[in-house]
Amino acid sequence: MSPVTPPKVNIVINPPDAEHNYQTVSLEGEIDRDTLPSLREDLEVFLASFQGTNLVFDFQDLLFINSEGIGYLSDIHNRFELLNKHVFIINTSARIMDIFQLVGLNQIIPCVNSIDELLAKIKIK
Repeated sequence: MSPVTPPKVNIVINPPDAEHNYQTVSLEGEIDRDTLPSLREDLEVFLASFQGTNLVFDFQDLLFINSEGIGYLSDIHNRFELLNKHVFIINTSARIMDIFQLVGLNQIIPCVNSIDELLAKIKIK
């Protein structure tokens, strides 16, 4: 019997886009009970030093997110709102978007399909 590979989530922090005032963080893999503690630990270091106004999570390669992960995203959003900063989500799969719509996360954090839609939202903010 081969060993089971634990699920993991990768974080890719992209350089800020100073021209359009946003920075993208790509999350790849699965966010669940097993991966959330390490995700939180790594992401909190970045969030503490985040100097921008618009944080964008790119979920193009996110395969799964559970309720704890959704709660963590909501927490990040709430903390950023207190600092007059904004959180966006782009490139969400239809399956994950269905979950966000079911729990109402898309009513709290704007979810858009593309960078062009994102840039239109940022101009409004």
